Amino acid sequence: MKNLAIVCDVMKNEFMKYKEEKENDLDCIFMEQHLHNTPVVMTVKLQEAIDSVDKSYDKILLGYGLCSNGAVGLKSDTHEILIPKVDDCISLFLGSKKRYLEEFKKDPATYYLCKGWIEYGGDPYRGYLVWTGQENKIPSGWIRQKEIYGRRYDSEMAKYLFIEMMKNYRQITLIDNDDIEEIHKEYTNNMVAFMSEMLGKEISLKILKGSSEFLEKFVKYQYDEDNFLKFKPGQKILQEDFMSRK
Repeated sequence: MKNLAIVCDVMKNEFMKYKEEKENDLDCIFMEQHLHNTPVVMTVKLQEAIDSVDKSYDKILLGYGLCSNGAVGLKSDTHEILIPKVDDCISLFLGSKKRYLEEFKKDPATYYLCKGWIEYGGDPYRGYLVWTGQENKIPSGWIRQKEIYGRRYDSEMAKYLFIEMMKNYRQITLIDNDDIEEIHKEYTNNMVAFMSEMLGKEISLKILKGSSEFLEKFVKYQYDEDNFLKFKPGQKILQEDFMSRK
């Protein structure tokens, strides 16, 4: 039987690549990244997606982490659920939670980007450009649902909002899983330059080689207790499940 993956848009490229390579043993529902802005709404939308899965599928793969508790309380009455045992998707793009923690210890004041995040996600720099009517500086395919950025602001208010969101960061790390093109580098460089100007301090850029190992284990349903959580039908996902060492 097929499995069904309910996945955040930022991992869409990886999952579509897997589907092309492995034929049709996995179907996918892609959820918009902006749901992370409102974890309560994200929980509702994810539960609706889970409830829509019919019995022709064997298992559900939930392409999320704890994600600001957006996954807490989710359950399926009819299917087993597998979810990565991570706080967010950064570990998935780096290949393991261990590696993410290693990078975090080096500099916790780091903002991460990857191809999927740039193309399907959102960041305060993009927000500033949309708030101030400078969408022409962003490829049109990278802007989805302008309304999620709120109304237009004058440059001073937009600057204030950007600074408040980014003032604690010192570095941007661009994760490269052999998929970063010149257009992604250009966008990241522009964001670094803008941050340095707005924050009045030098923001460093680090390009970090990622790994698809974690995501490959996930899509192949290669369960292990260190990296994944498995929930039986009717069993709710709880916050403490992500904290346990088992």
